[in-house]
Amino acid sequence: MNERLTIIWVSLHPPFSQANSAGWQTFNYYYKQFNTDARFDVKLVALCNKKDQEKVEKENTENDYKFIYRDDPAVNKLSKISNIESSYNPFNRYANLMSNYLSMQILQALREYRDEGIDPDIIILEWTHMVVLAKDVKKVFPDAKVVASEHDVTFVGYNRKRDYYKCFKKIVWKQKVWWEKRVEVKALRECDLILPHNPNDIELLETENISRDNMMWLTPYFSSYGDCGRQAIRNDVLFFGAMSRPENYLSAIWYIEKVIPLLEDSGTRFVILGSNPPEELKKYEGDSVHITGFVDSVVPYFESSLCLVAPLVLGAGIKVKILEGLSSGIPVITNNIGIEGIPAKPGYEYIHAENEEQYADAIRKAKVGGLEEIGQRGKQFIKQQYDLKKSFQLYRSRLIEVVNRQSAKELERLER
Repeated sequence: MNERLTIIWVSLHPPFSQANSAGWQTFNYYYKQFNTDARFDVKLVALCNKKDQEKVEKENTENDYKFIYRDDPAVNKLSKISNIESSYNPFNRYANLMSNYLSMQILQALREYRDEGIDPDIIILEWTHMVVLAKDVKKVFPDAKVVASEHDVTFVGYNRKRDYYKCFKKIVWKQKVWWEKRVEVKALRECDLILPHNPNDIELLETENISRDNMMWLTPYFSSYGDCGRQAIRNDVLFFGAMSRPENYLSAIWYIEKVIPLLEDSGTRFVILGSNPPEELKKYEGDSVHITGFVDSVVPYFESSLCLVAPLVLGAGIKVKILEGLSSGIPVITNNIGIEGIPAKPGYEYIHAENEEQYADAIRKAKVGGLEEIGQRGKQFIKQQYDLKKSFQLYRSRLIEVVNRQSAKELERLER
C-alpha cells in the first residue's frame, strides 16, 4: 500500500514558531515532519488565540488548516451560555478539559472536511484536551484510525494536585481526579494507537486494560545543548521553566523556603530563569535569590552555574527542562517527579534528592567540583538515548502499520 495517507490533525495549538511550552514545541516538530513527508497529506484543525491570528496564519499560508479562535470577541451570547455547563458541571462529559462551544466548533470543522470530500485514513488527537473528543470524532469519520498523542496522562497530574493541596482544595481535586480519570481512560480505549510522551505511562495505562500493543513511546521535542562547555563555574544554583505555571513557581518557592536556610554559609545564590514570574514568587528576590524573568538564551547559565535543581512538587509526564539540562552537561539534581520517565541512573548520570537535606548536601558537593563527572555522564546519556529523528521514523512506521493492518482486516472480511 503505497498511496498517500490522509491525516487530519486536531490540536490544542497551531503550528507556531513562537510556541512557548515544551509540549507545543513537540507538536510543532512532529507536525512539520509529517507535513513535509510525501507519503502523507496533512490537514489541520487547531485552536488559536485571537491575538496571534495574523502571525499564525502568515506562518501557515502553505498548510491546509481550519483555525478556531478560542477567545474571538465575536462569539455570541448563545455560545457563552453553552459553556456554563462545561465550566461548572464537575461531571461534564469532557471532564472540563474542553468547553462545549469549542468542542462543537472542532466537530463542525471536521464535518466541513467531510463535506469537502475528505476521507482521512488517520486522525491524530493532540493533547488530552482533544483525546476526550475521540468518541465524537469517530462518529464523523467512523472508518479513520484514531491516534492519541498523550503529552502526559492528565489524571497523574491531577493526583499530584490532590495530594499537594489541603482542606477544601484537596476535596475538590479528589473529585476532579476521579471523574477526569474515567473520562480520559474511556477516550483512550476508543483510540487505535496511543503515544505517551512518558514511557512510564505505558505501564500505567496497561493497568487500565489498555493493550501495550496499541501504545508507543514518543520522544518529546527538546533543545539539545550538547555544544555547551562548562567554564568559569560560579556559585549560582539554577532553576528554569515557564514561571507562570504553578508546578514551576511553587517548586522554586519550596527550594527558597526549605533549602536556602540550610545553605546560608555556602555563598550560593538561587537563580530562577523563566518568563512571567508571579508576585507570589517575586517577593523572595534578594541577595540569595535572583529572578531573571525571560532570557534570550539559557546557554550562558548552563555553562557557568554550579548545578541545576528541579525540586518539583507538581506535574506529570517527561520534564523537558531535565532533558535539556542533562544535555548541556550541567549537574542535575532532581526528585521522583523531575526524573519521571527518564531512565538516567541516580548517582551516576544525575543526582537524586527528595528532601531539603539531600538537596543541600548535593549542592555542597557541587561546590567542591564533586558532581562534574556526573554532569558529563548525563550529557552522554541524552546523546545516546534521545534521538528525535529515530522517533519520527518509528512514529511514521506505526501510522502506516495501523492503516495497513486495518486494510488487511477489511480485505479478509470482503473475501469471506
